Amino acid sequence: MLFQLNIKNIALIKELNIEFDQGLNVLTGETGAGKSIIIEAINLILGSSAHSDLIRSGEDSLVVEALFHLSPVEKIPINHLQSAIKLVDEQGYLIIRREINRSGRNKCWINQNLTNLSLLQEVGNYLIDLHGQHSHQYLLDSSRHIDIIDSLGEEKVHAYRKELFNGYKSWREKKKKLTHLVQERQGNLKRIGFLKFQLEEIDKASLQKDEDKILEEEERVLRNAEKIIERMGKAVYILYEGVMEHPSLRDSLNEIVKSFGEISSLDHKIEEMREKLKEIKLQLDDLVYEMENYKDKIELNTQRLKEVEERLNLINNLKNKYGDSIEEILKYRETIYQELKSIDYSEEEIEILRVEINELTRQISEICLELSLERKKISQKLEEKVVQELDDLNMKKCSFKVNIQQATDPEGIKIDDTYYRISSKGIDQIEFLISPNPGEQLKPLSRIISGGEVSRVMLALKSILAQVDQVPTLIFDEIDSGVGARLGEVIAQKLKNISQNRQVICVTHLPQIACRAKKHFYVEKYSKNNQTHLSIGELSGENRVQEIARMLDGNQINNISLRHAQEMLERE
Repeated sequence: MLFQLNIKNIALIKELNIEFDQGLNVLTGETGAGKSIIIEAINLILGSSAHSDLIRSGEDSLVVEALFHLSPVEKIPINHLQSAIKLVDEQGYLIIRREINRSGRNKCWINQNLTNLSLLQEVGNYLIDLHGQHSHQYLLDSSRHIDIIDSLGEEKVHAYRKELFNGYKSWREKKKKLTHLVQERQGNLKRIGFLKFQLEEIDKASLQKDEDKILEEEERVLRNAEKIIERMGKAVYILYEGVMEHPSLRDSLNEIVKSFGEISSLDHKIEEMREKLKEIKLQLDDLVYEMENYKDKIELNTQRLKEVEERLNLINNLKNKYGDSIEEILKYRETIYQELKSIDYSEEEIEILRVEINELTRQISEICLELSLERKKISQKLEEKVVQELDDLNMKKCSFKVNIQQATDPEGIKIDDTYYRISSKGIDQIEFLISPNPGEQLKPLSRIISGGEVSRVMLALKSILAQVDQVPTLIFDEIDSGVGARLGEVIAQKLKNISQNRQVICVTHLPQIACRAKKHFYVEKYSKNNQTHLSIGELSGENRVQEIARMLDGNQINNISLRHAQEMLERE
């Protein structure tokens, strides 16, 4: 519940502290006394938009601080937010602080932790349901209507919801995993095809070590064969053949050896030189023989040259793809071969997942259908109860409808032959519709124009949901606007009944409501030092009798109105 509210520098308020209690709390005061400012301050705590013109004249900032005390049951709805911020301390206390500056540097705190406005709004929706303005009325949020219907169900509905939540979570996780595996398998198959292509391309080439170097040398020879043959022939001619006019080098050496033979006896050194010349002649014979053989082996073979060039082009193409040398290409070949062996593209896990998903789909489908049937039963009863409650609140012939629909979604869950959009709450989309007046078309609650109608509808729903609703604090801002004494009595009793299980804070002009309050606050304006201020105080005893009498007869308080006020208080 909202235990304490501290307000500083808002509009007419310099500083104000209010301590609320369990049960029914009322705020009364003359029209224009400033009760709406207190509601505005609570709205700020709930994350409503703020403007600097709310700041008290002459001040730079305003501050609103609220202390909540939540029972273990009341803490349940916001447990899922615990990961975002430490919300509730061990004693169940929660402090929200909001600061608005003229400079625009606005800040929010939850239990002394700075937080953002969106989280503040989310937390606020679980703490207070404020009626009178359209902000912070969770009953106007159609996304929460399905939870309201289910909260009215019996244990079977709650069991269905729990089972569906777990099943849906598992279904989503397995679907996600299956999608990942299928994509991974497709990727693996593409990778396998790519690696096989590369492996086959390399293996088909049948590369040999240093083959490129050998082929490059052969290509140079083949490309220059004509020149080599011509130069070799000329060399053999000069060294070994010759003609009379130009004897060969071999003939010249023979002549020298013969000549040195004639004079070798004259000096042993001449004989040594003669022997060396003979060795040179033998080497020359060997060299000429080698040259002849080399020349004879060289062919002007354009076909072989073409083959060599094509082979070198193939090797160079493989180098461009897989490495700068044949050694690197063969090393890469071994790498992709090992990768191919390691890739798993088994269908077994995928098939197991598909079987599990099909079974979960069957289970979830059954739960969704059962839930839909239960929700229709609950909705029919709720429609009747709401119409009766609204009739009590003088909204005669009002129509109320719980609209249950399902949307199709190709990515959803298959039931029979249709794919339905699904969430952890099932396939149903539920929205409350209302027609306040005969002949008017049914429309969503959020489109009710009249603030009085909104409040009465909310009061009717709250009267029905009081036992199951988990929002701990309800605030009704002038729910009694334009209401007469008889209807005021009905509204007062309903508020009293609701306050048995929830904290209720009500801004009212009706004495019937005020006299039923557990705690009664009086709001008034006063002037001091040429400034207008706002004060609030708790009423008890004679002061409370005086206020009830004022609410009965305005400022014309007399003994009759005082006695009537006393009787109303004693009766309640």
